[in-house]
Amino acid sequence: MKVNYHLNIGTQRPGTSARAVRSVTVPFRVFGSVTNHGEILGHDLMSPYILLRDQATTSVVGDAKAQLIPNGAANKKSNGEAQQAQAEFENYVRNLLDTAKRDPNGSLLSPTEAPKEYRRRRSTVEEIPVNSMKEAIDFAILRSNTSSSSSASTNRFEIARNGRRVAVIRLARPAFRLGETISAVIEFDNAEVPVYGIAVTLESSEKVDPAIALRSGASIHRVTRKVHASFAENALFARRVCFAPTVPPNATPEFITSGVSLEWKLRVEFVTPRIGNTRSSAYNSRNNSRNNSVANTPVMEKQQQQQLGEYWGGATALLEEMASDDRGTVLAAVERLNCESFEVAVPIRVYGASTGSDSLTGGAEEQEDGYAI
Repeated sequence: MKVNYHLNIGTQRPGTSARAVRSVTVPFRVFGSVTNHGEILGHDLMSPYILLRDQATTSVVGDAKAQLIPNGAANKKSNGEAQQAQAEFENYVRNLLDTAKRDPNGSLLSPTEAPKEYRRRRSTVEEIPVNSMKEAIDFAILRSNTSSSSSASTNRFEIARNGRRVAVIRLARPAFRLGETISAVIEFDNAEVPVYGIAVTLESSEKVDPAIALRSGASIHRVTRKVHASFAENALFARRVCFAPTVPPNATPEFITSGVSLEWKLRVEFVTPRIGNTRSSAYNSRNNSRNNSVANTPVMEKQQQQQLGEYWGGATALLEEMASDDRGTVLAAVERLNCESFEVAVPIRVYGASTGSDSLTGGAEEQEDGYAI
């Protein structure tokens, strides 16, 4: 599903024989609106906005010289603002002196501090009014790490395989703007299943209502899936892996309609040994020994070597014995591993708001604030 918006501007200059009309097409983007709580507003495709008449306007451009701003207009405006700022500063100093005279032991008066009779503590659950879509999105991102349920977390996900702990995925926050970088960490501490490698992709896909879908959900996901960033890393003996994909500034943010919706996800693929062949006890002992800060005794080191020998000598061994004699043992990496892979999808939310750079907004205040539609 793709919708394009553009603005047509036609000009006709006098003095030419044909008086040809020149047209310029200016593309622009329309993002979905959000509520005060940051929830994306949906649109009903069965009830579209229909305009029965052309709302294009035509006007005559007057003399360019008459539209020039007088030289003194800007100076008068700046002088008026300076006088107003000076008056406000004088009032602040006057109030500061009066307060010091009335209460010599009192605290200093801040220019942004409200009077004591109007001062009260703001509640964390108080409804904060917003003046633009940008403010609504900013507040939604600030509240994104706060979960509504005490048992659920919006930025921490524990990954398990057949009831065994594999890793923990942590996000800095689950909501982002276009052009922002997603900071995430995968931790392997206290894992019961070792991980050989991971592959992370930042992707978006469309979800079609089954009532109007002509294909299955898996087929629609395969056709509409778009990978925006990818990352792969070897996780052997790693305690954590960090990655930071960037949301493209020209990508389509999340939107919701009655028929088609767009979702963003971080898809993480784990490569692990087969669960039936994993010596979890030896791996746990090796992992716990790395986290133990107490100095190991010779007896403990011998036990750890035996446990590691069981781990490396099992079906998930990464090394195989090439030669052994009284001088020692030669080990080499195995050519094949009996492993399997599985993937998980971590949902994230991408808002249709730029990061505020001049290249994306063009320095226009209207584009930074946004208009509610």
